[in-house]
Amino acid sequence: MDIDRAREAVAAALRDVERRLQQLVQALAHGRGWVSIAGAESDRNAIERACRAYAAIDLGMEDDPGSSVVCLGVIGASRDALLLAESVNTAKSELKSICAPLQRIRMRVPLRAGAAAATRVLPVIRVVLRNLRRSDLNLLAAYRRIPILTGHPAKVVYTRARTRSVYRKPVERIAELLANADGPGAVADRARLERLAARETHLALVRDHYENVRANVTFDGLDRRGRGRIQVAAELPLLFALGKRTQIPLVRYPPAASELAERPPRRRRSKIEPRPYLSTLPVYRYLPTGRSP
Repeated sequence: MDIDRAREAVAAALRDVERRLQQLVQALAHGRGWVSIAGAESDRNAIERACRAYAAIDLGMEDDPGSSVVCLGVIGASRDALLLAESVNTAKSELKSICAPLQRIRMRVPLRAGAAAATRVLPVIRVVLRNLRRSDLNLLAAYRRIPILTGHPAKVVYTRARTRSVYRKPVERIAELLANADGPGAVADRARLERLAARETHLALVRDHYENVRANVTFDGLDRRGRGRIQVAAELPLLFALGKRTQIPLVRYPPAASELAERPPRRRRSKIEPRPYLSTLPVYRYLPTGRSP
């Protein structure tokens, strides 16, 4: 692993993302258009909140590393602004293509400068960002694409739900994640993997619950891909080309997150065991076919 070369590539890609984000923010802040942002007090406040959300790729002091800013809304902007948003998405994709492979490679580093014995294992991307003095970079937010609609929306209805991601992983991949882990818990987990029967080839890697915001969009006619309606991830404001049309889309926002938390969760039949199989990773065994937890 050539750390210097990786650092240069990450730094260049990150500069490109930030430059293009600044261009987009300037275009939206000083351009004309139509805007609806949930909770905004005025059009000016709405644009300011949208621009902050688009540009928020760094973690604040109290931010959760596993989350990013959520800003619900719809913006009708010029075609030039949409071209800038597309260039932001292109730059984000390039950054992800460079950083994501470095996330999967781990290396041992000293806990403190000059320390000989105390070390820890970190993903290479975290070592690179620390060298760049960008440890506060929120990779989730930096990768997150701006949702761009390819047609004129007539109606946008938001939905909000709490969900979790479950990834089906080969046992060998879980073993790789544990290979450089320290401590008695990791040792015990590696032993548990070795005790699995040969027929049990996959395990479930489960991420924490997170808020999933979607927008159901109905177009005025069809979009450029011939679709009358779509559902899109909508944690950032949706962008569409305002053009010469005067029709303003109907936007319906979801209940507040606090109201959603008060509702009883829907019970779904799970395919994984109710308790984790490992202690150092959120890894679960799959239930045998036909057996309930």
